[in-house]
Formats: sequence, C-alpha cells, structure tokens
Amino acid sequence: MKQICYTLISLFSCVLASNAFGAKLRADQGVAKIITQHDSKGTSYVKLFEEFHGSDFSDNAEWNRFLKRLCKTDKVAETDEYPELCFEIGKRLGAGQKRREAYYFLYITLREEKDVYTSKKPYLALFHETLGQVYYFFRRFDLSEKHLKISLHHPSISEKDKITVYNTLSLIYRDKADNKTSEFYLQKAYNQAVKLKNEAWTGILSGNLGYIALTKKDHKNARKLIEFDYQVSTKSHQTDSQINALALLIELDLMENKLAQSSLKMKVFDSLMQNETNPQLWGALYRTKITYYEKLGQYEKALESFRKFISYKKINEEKRQFLNIQNAEFQIEFERKQGENTIYKEKKKTDDLIILGLFVICLILGLTSFIIIKQIQRKRKQDKELLTLRAQKMEDELHATEREMRALLSTMFDKNKVIFELQEQVESFEKNQHSRTDSEKETMLNDLQSFSLLTENDWIEFKRLFEKLNPGFFDFFHEKFPEITAAEIRLAALIKLNLSNLEMARTLAISPDSVRKTNLRLRKKLNIESLDDLTRFVKGI
Repeated sequence: MKQICYTLISLFSCVLASNAFGAKLRADQGVAKIITQHDSKGTSYVKLFEEFHGSDFSDNAEWNRFLKRLCKTDKVAETDEYPELCFEIGKRLGAGQKRREAYYFLYITLREEKDVYTSKKPYLALFHETLGQVYYFFRRFDLSEKHLKISLHHPSISEKDKITVYNTLSLIYRDKADNKTSEFYLQKAYNQAVKLKNEAWTGILSGNLGYIALTKKDHKNARKLIEFDYQVSTKSHQTDSQINALALLIELDLMENKLAQSSLKMKVFDSLMQNETNPQLWGALYRTKITYYEKLGQYEKALESFRKFISYKKINEEKRQFLNIQNAEFQIEFERKQGENTIYKEKKKTDDLIILGLFVICLILGLTSFIIIKQIQRKRKQDKELLTLRAQKMEDELHATEREMRALLSTMFDKNKVIFELQEQVESFEKNQHSRTDSEKETMLNDLQSFSLLTENDWIEFKRLFEKLNPGFFDFFHEKFPEITAAEIRLAALIKLNLSNLEMARTLAISPDSVRKTNLRLRKKLNIESLDDLTRFVKGI
C-alpha cells in the first residue's frame, strides 16, 4: 500500500512539474507514469512505451536509466507482454545505431519468450530480423544468418522488411567470400524493391549489382545500374552512396577510354569531398585517382594518390579492427555478466529450495513425533485392555481344561482297549505285505531316477526358466565359444545353479564319471585349469 502511495505521489509531482515549469522526466518518474497508466486504463505496457521518447527526459543518460528500470521492474517483468516490451526497447535503440545497448534488451526477449524460434507471434518476425542485424554488426555471421532466415520464413514478416533481410544475407555471404550466394540474395532484394517500387532501396541495390556487373566486365549493364544509383542518391542527398556510385562510373569511363567524361566526373567528385570527413570515402577517392592519373600518364600524381590511399586504407583497417575488438570485448563482458546472473539465480533458487526443504522436514518431524506419541498412548491403553482380556481368557481356559480332563479320565479305559486291538491288526498287515512294499519302492526309485532333462521339452522348459534368471547366458557361449557343445553348455548351466556332481549326474541322467569328463572338456575349451576357476568363471557370466 505504501509503495502504491509513493508511486502516485511521484507521478503527481512529475505531472505538476511538467505542466508548471515544462520540466523533463526522470527515469523513476517515467516508470511510475507507465505503471499508473497501465493500472488505471488497462493499456498494455508496449502501447504505453510507444508514447515515450528520449526527448521526454532530462538527458540521454536518464533515458537509458528509464529503459533499464522499466525492464527490471517486477510488476512489468511478471506480465506476458514482458518479452515483447524488451524487444520494442531493443528495436528503438537499434534504429538509433545503439546496437550494443539494443543487444541487452533483445537478449532478454530471446531468453524470456517461450518457443521463440517456433512461435508465430507477429512481433517475432521483426525481432529475429533486428537480432540478425545486431549479430551482423558483431560479425557473428552464423547467428545473424540463423535469425534472418527465421524472420524470412515467419508468416508476419512484411514485404518491405524482406528487402532488408535479403540485403543483409547478401552482405553476410559477401563477407564470407561466397560471392555466388551473395549475388543470389542481392538479386532477390533488388527484385523485391522493384516490385514494391521502393526507389531508395532500388537505387542502393542497383549500385551493388552494378559493381558485380563491373567485376564481370558487363560494362553496359553495370553503367545502367550504377547511373540509376547515382541519380537516386543525388536526388535524396545520400552523399555516401552518391560518392561510391560516382567512383564506379569514373572507373567505367576509364575502362572505355572516355577520358573527357571521367575528368568532368572527377571534378564533381572533388567538390563532393570538400566537407567530407569519412576516411572510407577519402580512400575511395584516392583509389579512383590512382587509376585516373595512370590513364592520363601522370605517374607522380598516381604515386602520390597511391600513398594517400594506403594511408586511408590503414586508417580504415585500424578503425575496423578497433570496432571488432570493442564488439568482442562487449560480448565477452556481456556473456560473463549473464553467466554470473544465471549462477546467482540458480544459487538463490537452490538456497530457497534448501530452506523450503528444511521447513518441510521440520514439519514432517513434528507431525511424526505427534503421531508417534499418540500411537504410544493408544498402544499403552490397548495393552492394558489386552492384559485384562488375557487374564480373563486364562481363567476361562483353566476351567475348560479342568472339564476336558474329567471327560478324558472317564473315557480313557474304553479308548485303551480299542487302541490295543487296532495295533494287532496293523502288525499283521505289515508282515503279509512286506515284500510287495519293497518291490513298489524299488519301482518308484527307478521311476524317479529315470526322470531327467534329456527330453527336448524338458530342456526347452529348463532353458526358458534359466534364461529368466540369467539373461544372455547361452548367447554368451554361442558368441564367444561357438565350438562348445550343447551338453557342455547344459553342464555350465547346472554349475551356475550350484549343483554337486552327483546332483548333476542325476539331473542329466548320466554317471558322475561322465560329468567329470564333460567338465574336463569344457575347461579345456575355455582354457581353464582348475574346477574352482571354472566355477568362478561360470558364476561371473
């Protein structure tokens, strides 16, 4: 409740100050304003954020603080639209060429959005395109290509955005020295721009295609494309594109020995460069002048232009390397911090689980102790009742035994007489039936001895039960020792069951001597000397 009051007071102060004195917002005021409007009107955070701009805040640092605080506010982070809000912030920063700052927010979207690679949410088409552009800036070409292609196949991608995606894919393959694939995507971007009648993009892409045509010595097509780029960039005051196109046109004139035309263009080139500070464009100027002066036979000027070209080339290379190093350091530091944050969150989560676990254990111990005490009390009560019942039962049993004893004494005499007569009849029967009983016993013994595992059905049933207890036992011998016979494998199985020689002989319906011989053959094939070693070997299978 206090927090809500503080937020309302802060917002009220902010509005009052803005209306009365035209003051700019602070970061905390901006966050409070968005949250209050969301709570009061139900407007989404994404829509509310679109109404805020850097110019609304006192300075750029305050604007950046506002963006981070908004993303770190728990109330905002708990909503489903949080990943999209972070993307909107990242997109805004990326559009302002603040790619490193944008990457922080895009990373949050990548981490927080569920099924970010397969979801069909409309904003994700532009998210993957934006992240792909940022990865290209960091020269992480594989990741850039991955996200750009996801964007390209997303159902919500706009026709205009396809131009940007195709163009960036072309640049990726150019930097990877895959000129064929680079030209393929560049042509797709050009066709898309022509289809949409987007003159600005058509001009830029015409210049790039013209350069490729020039390298292929297709001068006619190259001139047509580059002149269109020059006209569009001149019309739209895009000096960089204008200068690059002019440099290529001069090179074409020199190749075709149109010295007068190249001289006129060189004057325009010099006039365009009067207020230029970009070392890359100065390098393009002196590279063009090298060819120009060589064609005119002015080799001293060509040499001087070459030296200046080398100087600017070195500056551009150092600048590129410095930028690459900065980007690499930024990514390393960023990933290190994210790793630390992940470790901290995991540790906190683990600590919370430990505390919860300890609480649950204490609760269980308390409940268990209570239940045990109640059970002990109940058992004592039951034991006391049981003792009473046992005492009563013992007393009843004594009375019953006394009654039975009296009855037994009254009938004992009669029973003794009957028993004596019965005994005489049994002895007489045993004398007459003695020989027949021995014959029946011998027959029974022979029948028992004839039972064995030698029949196929007995062996199959034995093998089935044995395999359940010892899976793979028979396969082991078949695979490792194919020369071992079925009889020897059966013996090994009985050894596994801890049967003695005599028991094995009776089971297999062979003599104990035959058991020993089979045992010996088995040991030889397994290269085992002693019976104990064989037993250990078989039991180890």
